[in-house]
Amino acid sequence: MSIKVLADKILAFDRGEKDREGQLIKVKTKIGFCELPDWVEKTDYFKLATADGSLKAFTSPGESEAVLKEQEKLAALKAEVFALEEKRDLMAKTDGNGGGIDPGVATTDTKAAKTSKSKE
Repeated sequence: MSIKVLADKILAFDRGEKDREGQLIKVKTKIGFCELPDWVEKTDYFKLATADGSLKAFTSPGESEAVLKEQEKLAALKAEVFALEEKRDLMAKTDGNGGGIDPGVATTDTKAAKTSKSKE
């Protein structure tokens, strides 16, 4: 049996078993959604990772789908904010004629910005 988790970093779990070469056998997460064997839930490391937010376990498929949809919305919002910040930075550098826009003017209309600057 397995559990579905959402990890924000790569984590490795073991239960003390070793391979033929004497190396610990580890189960690793991926960043994002992944499945782990159910024995992982019983480890102290799993409990600590869950407590600090590095890992979130899901009890039902519907719960993980809801989180995935929320993450997609968040990613879209972050992309939109990034694009708006780039536009703002570009407008702060130039008004189209090589001159800077007055940072006190909160408008995306460069003509309005020029008018406001010329009145000063």
